[in-house]
Amino acid sequence: MSDVTHQAPPGQECVTCALSWSDPKAARQWLTGVQVLLDDAMAVMRDQMLPHRQRKLGHAEAERIIREADRALGHALSYAARSLPPSP
Repeated sequence: MSDVTHQAPPGQECVTCALSWSDPKAARQWLTGVQVLLDDAMAVMRDQMLPHRQRKLGHAEAERIIREADRALGHALSYAARSLPPSP
């Protein structure tokens, strides 16, 4: 596994960076970040399932949050997957 722990600047993906699973602090930080992204996406989903008058988010804002979470989760998963050994 890679010991690379640096990350790309916010909003950009580093194609050579990889999560160091052997670093508990880095792994915990990564998992916390993924959990925050999932919590945000789930909160938006729950909001959008409410009757229209009870929703706190408008359609455009809900879509923006979901798109951002989707993009960020994709980057996070790619970052973690790069630390795995190649498939045989």
